[in-house]
Amino acid sequence: MAGHTPARYGELKAAVAAARAQFDAAKAAQPENLAEVLDGVEEQSVKIPSRDGGHTIEGRLYRSTAAAAATSGPTPILVNWHGSGMVFHMFGQDRPFCAQMAREMPGLAILDADYRKGPEDPFPAAVHDVEDALRWVASQPDVYDVRRVAVSGFSAGGLLALVASSSFRSTFTNHADVLRNVQIPVVVAVYPPTDLSVPVAERKQVEKPVRPIPPQMAALFDECYTPDPELRKDPRCSPGRTDPSLFPDHVVIITCGGDNCAPEANDLAEKVKDGKRKVVNEIMEGMPHAFDKTCQPGTPEWEQKDKMNALIVKELKEALRI
Repeated sequence: MAGHTPARYGELKAAVAAARAQFDAAKAAQPENLAEVLDGVEEQSVKIPSRDGGHTIEGRLYRSTAAAAATSGPTPILVNWHGSGMVFHMFGQDRPFCAQMAREMPGLAILDADYRKGPEDPFPAAVHDVEDALRWVASQPDVYDVRRVAVSGFSAGGLLALVASSSFRSTFTNHADVLRNVQIPVVVAVYPPTDLSVPVAERKQVEKPVRPIPPQMAALFDECYTPDPELRKDPRCSPGRTDPSLFPDHVVIITCGGDNCAPEANDLAEKVKDGKRKVVNEIMEGMPHAFDKTCQPGTPEWEQKDKMNALIVKELKEALRI
């Protein structure tokens, strides 16, 4: 309830509960075929320690079964965060993506990590969970190559991945613990919001929106995550406000042509171009926000998803030297 009056917190909880129920019903209507999704991949549940007593972070590790027996020594790792609007409990939604990354890059471990949501746990709880997930990776240098830690995320998870690879980098070296050893050479952010400090009504819009996030829903997300509008200026909340020099040498920002989150993310991609780092800014034309989560084989959305994932694999292989 931090940052909200009791009355407003109750209103937000009720609104979010109704929205969560709709999402849960939609998810239940599309059950996963786990045998198909996890073909050739090992999935392992893990509990990640948190700085906050009584709280642990849920995670799932993915590795190719073909590489499990042959792999020796520390491996590079991709840490991924799912979309949520910073309110929806959608951990596990990226299982197909994580499994595909493991299949196509057998030498890579993938950690899909959860994080706390508003309004119950507003900013900075989510970014603390992101940092603690990276600390957990860094605490195992015999297992993971801490010099090759990639980060990725979708929607709100993309925002968190951008934060992990930018403003966090400037603080890692100041840590007295294992975090100082973490190096993040690449970030992949897919249709991320990047600047929550701009009021919803004042944000740029795309010319031809496709199933856009309703403005009132976007405003609800922002209020649940950051009750105090001043906090939205913090680069850990709005990575579009981060010093461009803090981003890694390889930045991949993927946006959707029909998504109103696209203009600010495309602006960030332009902002971080300095002629030295590699910046890939791919626009999935005609696609709505989160188009890849419910698409079906044979549709234009499926084709665009395949194109997007092939691009992500290519850029990760290059950046991580695998």
